[in-house]
Amino acid sequence: MEIYICADFSQDGIETLKAAGHTVRTGGWGYTSEILNEEELIKEIGNADVLIVGYEEVTKKVIDQTRLKVISSIRGGPRANIDVDYATKKGIPVFFTFGREALPVADFTFGQILTLTRKIARADEELRRGVFTAPAGDFGSDKDVIWDMNAEGPWQSRKGIEMEGKTIGLVGFGTVGKQVARRALGFGMNVMVYDPYQKAEVIEAADCQKVELNELLRNADIITFHAKVTDSNKGMIGKEQFDMMKDGVYLINNARAGLVKEEALREALRSGKLGGLALDVFHQEPIKRDDEYFSYPNVVLTPHIAGAGRDVIYLQSVMLVNDLLLYFAGGMPKPVVNPEVFQNMRR
Repeated sequence: MEIYICADFSQDGIETLKAAGHTVRTGGWGYTSEILNEEELIKEIGNADVLIVGYEEVTKKVIDQTRLKVISSIRGGPRANIDVDYATKKGIPVFFTFGREALPVADFTFGQILTLTRKIARADEELRRGVFTAPAGDFGSDKDVIWDMNAEGPWQSRKGIEMEGKTIGLVGFGTVGKQVARRALGFGMNVMVYDPYQKAEVIEAADCQKVELNELLRNADIITFHAKVTDSNKGMIGKEQFDMMKDGVYLINNARAGLVKEEALREALRSGKLGGLALDVFHQEPIKRDDEYFSYPNVVLTPHIAGAGRDVIYLQSVMLVNDLLLYFAGGMPKPVVNPEVFQNMRR
């Protein structure tokens, strides 16, 4: 098989494919950081049988003007840039890397939680601006307690909450949610889970409690989202749901912005309902530089990087290589968006 890779991919993965007798070519976003347009992608694919893609658009035209037999996406949501329905019509399986970013996203979630609840980013930014620091030329003291200890000083005004004994509510208990739960339990937290697609015994086996959404909203000190947007859950959190939450609740979203109604979220922030808000995803991306979010000291914003772990490239490469080799040997990998194509496999 001839394989064209325009995704970030490990050299070990490439060598494994070559050792199995396949020809491998590379280019595009994964190797130049520039996303190929439709015509460029068609030209680059050439006579390749397999495409491993990151962010290039795999359109009907791309599929029609190439001889692809397999499309493999390094992403967990391949429909974002692949015409999966047309690939299915043409009998082309589309593989994807289910759960590849679970570990870095879970780590990032707790980074957001600690940054918010302990005011870490705020304190860092204040020190950089000269708040709480000694005057120029005065290097302070080596005494144990020298920072301003009055009501406006850092010790009194920047107190945060401890994790142990607090309740965290997870909206979604897939690969990411499960990893967040493990970390929360390590901090001694109580974990409530709302996920209508997970059985109670699965959640309880992880030492968590399965609850309905309203119960989670009323009891959680921290709420995090770990679900994709669907027709049934889009805008699931609105004014009514915010009103149910505890005053001072911390809200974390690095899943999809569309789970929460934007104006209701902004109003909850303006009103002081939220003790803190951390967003890695936004209703419009990139976020505008004059967005009101930047004016709140209890808001932590990041540019959609929760899954950007260094080990992800290696993991996604291993996953796709294993799936491709299994498929070439006559097997049927499970992480496929359109398994119905296996009924009429073309190899």
